[in-house]
Amino acid sequence: MTDILEALVGRAAAGGEDGADAMAALYDELNDTVYHWVRRYIRDGHVAEDLCQEVWLKVAQNIGKYRAGTSLLAWLRTITKNTALDYLRSVQRRPAEVLYADHLELDRPRFDQSPEEHAERRALAQAVAARMHKLRPVQREVLILRFFDGLTPGQTAEIMGKTDGAVRTLTVRALRKLAEVMPEGESSSQLIEELLTAAGGRKRVVGTRVETREARAHVATR
Repeated sequence: MTDILEALVGRAAAGGEDGADAMAALYDELNDTVYHWVRRYIRDGHVAEDLCQEVWLKVAQNIGKYRAGTSLLAWLRTITKNTALDYLRSVQRRPAEVLYADHLELDRPRFDQSPEEHAERRALAQAVAARMHKLRPVQREVLILRFFDGLTPGQTAEIMGKTDGAVRTLTVRALRKLAEVMPEGESSSQLIEELLTAAGGRKRVVGTRVETREARAHVATR
């Protein structure tokens, strides 16, 4: 995917009709990610959408300045963050990066969920967001990128300057730590197991059930 995005950037920088098509393809591929990044700072969804458009305008204006082979996602993330902070300063609000429950990628309504189950799910998502500060910064960053921004292990590795394998290992360790500070109960355990399953690359997680605030999780993947 990184090679494809780099190729799109090269075409976009070249300009012309093909460049416009390449920029549109970049937008389609990464706008959801940009929106998640903006929403860390901007609670109002309509304002966030407007700022996303501003981000892409800046990307189009500066695409020729991107150095091929460096981290495209990190470059885009910097533009997004600066755009959000500039807006907050313009309206004299204190810049703050905040995680909200509805940013959690796995916190979505499902056809097989009752209203009560979805409400419980949202409460767990809120518990996750509220407890992220208890993790080490590197653990917090990897979980935010993977599960709040919805990035793949490869994209996360690009931003963090790590290998895919290192990101997967760090993710599992961070989730084990998160399990220790989550509210006690079966639902918390199930949520952490689901996150572990996703972190394992869609492989089924097997082993001892995660016990929140109790024995350290012992999880094996196959």
